[in-house]
Amino acid sequence: MSSAVVFLLGMAGALAPEIVRLYGIRHDPGRFQWSWFYLVVSLAFAGLGGLLALALPATTYWGAIYVGVSTPVLVNSLVRKGREVSRQQMRGDRLVRYSLVDSYLQGL
Repeated sequence: MSSAVVFLLGMAGALAPEIVRLYGIRHDPGRFQWSWFYLVVSLAFAGLGGLLALALPATTYWGAIYVGVSTPVLVNSLVRKGREVSRQQMRGDRLVRYSLVDSYLQGL
């Protein structure tokens, strides 16, 4: 598989949940409003899905799409973990320093 195909399939996979969401609200146009910001963020998110499909070596077409579809889960996990750490710092809780391996494992 070429890198371009993997990237494009990862992008398509990353946009798939949003396409399904937009299809679901098609009869209620008040729930969604197009904007340039929405389009730019959607393209950036699709690009991230493509990069993840390249970084996590997808060996099949379905694998590249799956990595793209799982991009929201990966992003949400990272954001949630970042919020937990910042909350600890804001409360003044004792911040534990992990080794590089432990830090990686705690981020999963």
